[in-house]
Amino acid sequence: MAGPCHRPDPTGKRFRVNPEGTRRVILLLAGAALLLCCASLLGCAAESELKRLDPSLNEIELRQGKIAVLGVVKYQEPDQVRPPLIATLERTLHEERPDLGIIPADSVQHLLGGERYRKLLLGYEYQGNLDGQALGEISDSLRGAARFLLLARVEKDHTRSSARGVAESDTGAARVGYAMGITGRDARVAVHLYDLSKRTLAALARLDGSSENSRPVLSPAGPARGPGATVEVGSAAPPEDSGYPPPPELAQAVEEAFRNFARTLPGAPLPAGAPPSPGARR
Repeated sequence: MAGPCHRPDPTGKRFRVNPEGTRRVILLLAGAALLLCCASLLGCAAESELKRLDPSLNEIELRQGKIAVLGVVKYQEPDQVRPPLIATLERTLHEERPDLGIIPADSVQHLLGGERYRKLLLGYEYQGNLDGQALGEISDSLRGAARFLLLARVEKDHTRSSARGVAESDTGAARVGYAMGITGRDARVAVHLYDLSKRTLAALARLDGSSENSRPVLSPAGPARGPGATVEVGSAAPPEDSGYPPPPELAQAVEEAFRNFARTLPGAPLPAGAPPSPGARR
């Protein structure tokens, strides 16, 4: 019996797959999935926002290109506040993304020179970004040591105080007439990741972080309040006047924000139960 008849296409056209076009579609799909994943990571903090993530950025480029840390600044604050903030950024990045090569700020300062390094950070402190000329200077000084540049700027820094009843879990026994004094610190930081090879912004996020210290104090609520009561003290009873603990260091407040940023970068471990990104490469 004769086999099935194969007729030629009367139009004479043949369809070909464009590998480069297919690759672009896969990267765009992966980028869209990554943005959805980032949104779920940042959704727990209402004010946190991923402002930009270049869809062409991928984990292979990050791992091969390395990331140079320029520094962390706070608007109109002396240089002395920077070292603990920079140390926190570098530590959290190492802990969350051990697969990425990190060039610490001290090494970057050495490559740039002290005067140029301070000038660049001062400009970033007041402007909140780096222009093309600054990126060109940094790229020329690094001489290919790193493709990406990371830096952050503290935009908000707020302390607060409150009190709640002392529970058995705090001291082993509920204590009438005492409260658990709480002093908290809330911060918001803008984190910039630049691609020095393109001299463009690869990622930008504004993230919130917080930290608290607590200790038993004489209750401002009076003995009628139960262990579950919470009293906002505010400016009426500042910590230094009522035995409240001192506020946490700013570096403790921004740690959460830095960790969340590291988790939004391509190639980060996905949250439990999240589907893998389309086209993800290992």
